[in-house]
Amino acid sequence: MAAIGFYKALVHLGVKEVRRCIQRLEKWRLKGQKIETPGRLLMHLLNEKARAATGFNIHDLGTEPSSVIS
Repeated sequence: MAAIGFYKALVHLGVKEVRRCIQRLEKWRLKGQKIETPGRLLMHLLNEKARAATGFNIHDLGTEPSSVIS
C-alpha cells in the first residue's frame, strides 16, 4: 500500500519534492530523533505536500500523471 502511495507522490509531486521529504526525515533521524515508523512519517509528509499541490490526499489521487509536476 505504501509503495502505491510513494509512486503516486512521485507522479504528482515530482522527484525533487519527494527527495526533499526523504531528506527531511533523514535529517531528523541523524539528529537523534527516534522514529519508530519512518514509512508512515514519510507518507504523512508526502500527503501534506500532495494536499497543498493538488487539494487531494495521496490515496485519492490516481496513478496517471497530472499537470502539477514541476
